[in-house]
Amino acid sequence: MQAPTNSFRDSSQVMTSSADPMLPLLFPLLQAFPAPLRATLVAAGEEIDAPAGTQLWQEGQDITDIILLSSGIIIASANPNAGSREFLYGHMSAGAVAGLHALMMPSHAQVQLIVRQDAHYLRLPLSAVRAALTAHPAAWEAVAHELAQGVFHLMNMINLLGHSNGYQRLRRLLIQMDRRAKNEHLPSGLILNQQEIAARIGLSREMVNRMLSQLRSGGYIEQDERGILQILQPLPREF
Repeated sequence: MQAPTNSFRDSSQVMTSSADPMLPLLFPLLQAFPAPLRATLVAAGEEIDAPAGTQLWQEGQDITDIILLSSGIIIASANPNAGSREFLYGHMSAGAVAGLHALMMPSHAQVQLIVRQDAHYLRLPLSAVRAALTAHPAAWEAVAHELAQGVFHLMNMINLLGHSNGYQRLRRLLIQMDRRAKNEHLPSGLILNQQEIAARIGLSREMVNRMLSQLRSGGYIEQDERGILQILQPLPREF
């Protein structure tokens, strides 16, 4: 993982002056507002290009903006100072939104966000989003949909981490990734190195390396040309 740059408003970020007219097609949240109100909301924000390694959030910082990611990949993780035991929540790709929870609860970041692949995103002030929602309350339905997707992701993660057996965590993650690779066109969050897999399931890199090596040698998994692990035959129940 590339070392992050130091600041949320890093000098390497490039701000563009005009909004992308395709943004409403990518974000149902924006599409939920009438065109004039949407234009006012987008005009209150900033479109930003952030290179890989840029840190967008630090754990514990105040959240004052919502991030709408239109390209690139951002990773969400916790315990960044815990060395090999940093925990990886997942990857955000085009269409992802971060920070909506701060509309309704204490606005402190529970994770750190770091750009993994050069990203372009729209940064909207929370105050502007609140004003738009007050003017058009029907758009709260789009907010609820975004938050429900986040809850679904967290429930999957809780179910995965609920396994006390390390191999069962790995097995479940591999099955989830294989299913996504077959059903989704974009590979975001599927090209994970062994350190990232370990951080995703709360195990040491050494343990993950050993289990993956044995699964490969047993003919259960392989990496495709994109670098995505795929399952060749049903994974064994026990390791």
